[in-house]
Amino acid sequence: MIKNIVFDLGRVLLEWEPYQYMLENFPKHVADEMNEKIFESKDFWFMDKGLMNEDQLWQKKMEELPHLEEYILHMKEAVPKLLRPIEKNTRLLPRLKEKGFKLYALSNFSEKNFELVHKKFDFFKYFDGMVISSHVKLAKPEKEIFLELIKRYNVVPEESIFIDDKLENVKTAQELNFKVIHLTNNTDLEEELWRILRACDGSERVARQG
Repeated sequence: MIKNIVFDLGRVLLEWEPYQYMLENFPKHVADEMNEKIFESKDFWFMDKGLMNEDQLWQKKMEELPHLEEYILHMKEAVPKLLRPIEKNTRLLPRLKEKGFKLYALSNFSEKNFELVHKKFDFFKYFDGMVISSHVKLAKPEKEIFLELIKRYNVVPEESIFIDDKLENVKTAQELNFKVIHLTNNTDLEEELWRILRACDGSERVARQG
């Protein structure tokens, strides 16, 4: 029987599309280079892991990519504004709580940006617990951050669904015996949750949206 639902944040409950934003506002070659060398870089993962802060990341990238300085400064200011709730998914949280599920967040998130969204958006009140990468100096897809969630909140993976947009994170969760949803642009989260819950225990607890 499923008792716990564990959510990633970016691209699951919060919009996070910096590359699309850059394509709409910068020349494509600039967007491509910045996406590769900043947003998909190991340094960005280190920031999420809490090994450097946001200011250190942007300063490092301006030093490494001086020809992109104006664009980097633009994105430094733009990034917090790109983090907006995905309403069709966040509206599931109170309904899941009402049905008796425990809800958790397990997310790679830099400290400053997490503080911003946590204060700004009220859907966080529905979580029974959260493990945020920059707080624990661990990050997905490493198993250790999943083990931190399991230990801290006594989460039993076999009784839990883990939802994430990145396949490598989903694979780690599967290795630990979580049920999983790999959320892509073609996935309807509510439909997929409903399907898995019924498959696991015949539960009708998650109703379709009317």
